Amino acid sequence: MKAILFTMFRLLFSGMAGFAGLLVSYFAFDLRFIVSALIGVASYIAASFLIRRRYMNSSKPFGGSGDYDQAYIRRNLREAQKKLKTIRRIQFKLRSVTVWQKTSHIHKVVKRILTIIEEDPRRFRTVRNFFSSYLDSTITILEKYTFLLSQPVRNAEITLALRKTEDMLDDITAALEEELLHVLSDDVLNLDVELDVMRKSIQASSSHSITLPPREKNADKEIKIKMMKGDKRYYEQV
Repeated sequence: MKAILFTMFRLLFSGMAGFAGLLVSYFAFDLRFIVSALIGVASYIAASFLIRRRYMNSSKPFGGSGDYDQAYIRRNLREAQKKLKTIRRIQFKLRSVTVWQKTSHIHKVVKRILTIIEEDPRRFRTVRNFFSSYLDSTITILEKYTFLLSQPVRNAEITLALRKTEDMLDDITAALEEELLHVLSDDVLNLDVELDVMRKSIQASSSHSITLPPREKNADKEIKIKMMKGDKRYYEQV
């Protein structure tokens, strides 16, 4: 919610800066409208960049990480990186190609989530279940699966447990993908807002088209008559 409010504030302030740049350059400096519009767009982009940069570097409510301090987030990231290596190590113990592919996709999704959190720790609050539950449960299931799979004996009960685990990997993958979508939700919203603002700016600019003065009805006819009579003044003008 804070990210949405910040996005609205940033777009409002940037839009005001861009509009002010357009008005000042057009009326105060008497520049052409197209040039003034470009200056307004440049003012909008510059203001948006500066506010975003201030937001990224801030640890206050608009730029913070919720109820979690940076040390807590870094500690969770270090532990998660170790668990990511564990998933990779387990993957190479698997014999089934299908299970190997599922585990490989799980590793890819987990790695992507960790990369995003490392780049923007504020998103940690959106994937609390990932760090507190999903990642540990995934490793526990994979470890027990590989343990049973490596045994020299197997009965109907073990076979059933292995089959259930293989089916469960699809549910685990879906849950991890949902966590990744939660991480990306702010990006999707910000992109939609940016596209909407840019679309309105383009529509506003295209509405100010240059119109040529209407041509006199008999202009072409008069020119032809002059050419036929050999009007010297006409040739001199040409």
